[in-house]
Amino acid sequence: MMKYRCLFILYLFNSQLWADTLVDPTRPQNLGKTMISEEQNNKMSLSAIFITANTKQAVINGNSYAEGQAVLAYKIVSISPNEVELIGPQGKQLLFINNDNIKKDADNGF
Repeated sequence: MMKYRCLFILYLFNSQLWADTLVDPTRPQNLGKTMISEEQNNKMSLSAIFITANTKQAVINGNSYAEGQAVLAYKIVSISPNEVELIGPQGKQLLFINNDNIKKDADNGF
């Protein structure tokens, strides 16, 4: 009888361990996996530049940075009205605000 009790207790303990490994069939497949973001892919996208009398801020990959701060493996050297200059392991890199995504009228002095 004692043998059956021990087996029953082992069975209960074992079933608790298996319950932790069950997978929810309604859970999205990529929820547990880390998705590759722009930062993990080492791509930087400059979306805005804010320059006031006291500060210069650049929005890179959705986050705001000032001169001297680090973005990924790069350090922001300067922020100007149309570009951000960075220096890092691959040398100097410039990020441009428009990046040729906006079509310009050639007759309008551009």
